[in-house]
Amino acid sequence: MCTYSLRLTDNEKKLLQDYAATHGISMADALKNAFFDMLEDQYDIRCADEAYEAYLADKKTISMAEMKKKYGI
Repeated sequence: MCTYSLRLTDNEKKLLQDYAATHGISMADALKNAFFDMLEDQYDIRCADEAYEAYLADKKTISMAEMKKKYGI
């Protein structure tokens, strides 16, 4: 396991402490959760951008019924 040091202003530290206390988690967990949520959001945005680019390249779409049939749902 790694340990990192982070410099925060007094105001930032207070905000982080309040957030962590409100959610019943440690400050470290609050930071880790925020970081990994941000990574997930960035990944989702990249996937959406790629899907939109693919759609723009070929605007052919299929209905939900066709999609269910195609994947046996």
